[in-house]
Amino acid sequence: MRSRVGAVAAMCLLLVATATSCSSSGNPAGSPGPSRSVVLWDPQAGRPSPTAAADGPFDAAAATLRVKRLGYTADDEPGALKNLRGPFRAIHGTCTGSVDGRCVSVFFFQGNDYVGYDTAGTAESTIVKQDGKTVTISYPVFTTSDPMCCPSGGKREIRAAFKDGKVAFTPPLPANPNGPNT
Repeated sequence: MRSRVGAVAAMCLLLVATATSCSSSGNPAGSPGPSRSVVLWDPQAGRPSPTAAADGPFDAAAATLRVKRLGYTADDEPGALKNLRGPFRAIHGTCTGSVDGRCVSVFFFQGNDYVGYDTAGTAESTIVKQDGKTVTISYPVFTTSDPMCCPSGGKREIRAAFKDGKVAFTPPLPANPNGPNT
């Protein structure tokens, strides 16, 4: 009887470890993880966040925890993020431990589900606006001779929306949105 209880407990621990793993296998070092939809969970409750009402309350604490697990620090506190209109929301984050802040990403959530990011470790970006359906991101454009302080190539604005189960960018997001080539 005791070994059976131990086996059941071990199986439960294995299932919990598997469900909460933040492995990003297949992604290059520093990538913020898979861009497929992953359900956020509330660590206090131990169960998935409710996603039936996609435009309901945003679990900003769970979202910032997800961003942290991807190796980034959210630029805003959960208290400021909880009032974002939804269902489509974005959180701007800086690579945790970055000394110059030149490593950022934008993380997207549909309801309380993490659904992807713009690009891993971009030099600079800013969320210009978000209205619950679309997120507008601005990227300063650096020419090949620009120092890191001073982009001279203008700005590139990209709109993101959640369409057909994925984040779609208009115009298409270039590999290096801070680079001179589109």
